[in-house]
Amino acid sequence: MLYLPEPRHFLELLLATLHGEVLSLIQAMLQVLDCDLQVLLHPLQHRPPHPGPGPDQPRVSSWCSEGWCSENSLG
Repeated sequence: MLYLPEPRHFLELLLATLHGEVLSLIQAMLQVLDCDLQVLLHPLQHRPPHPGPGPDQPRVSSWCSEGWCSENSLG
């Protein structure tokens, strides 16, 4: 059996152990979040640049230039 002269020492050991466990859990969660973000951002990082509008083309928003809207939905 572990001999501790004061109950306070036990509480200090318990808190130190819990602190280490919490930090390990946070580190693991941050590593998972980092991997998830890398997976989500991968297509954006390796996308070819979109050419700008030509001299005879009007400037449009990025939503429309990416094909996210149609001319029918513009009004």
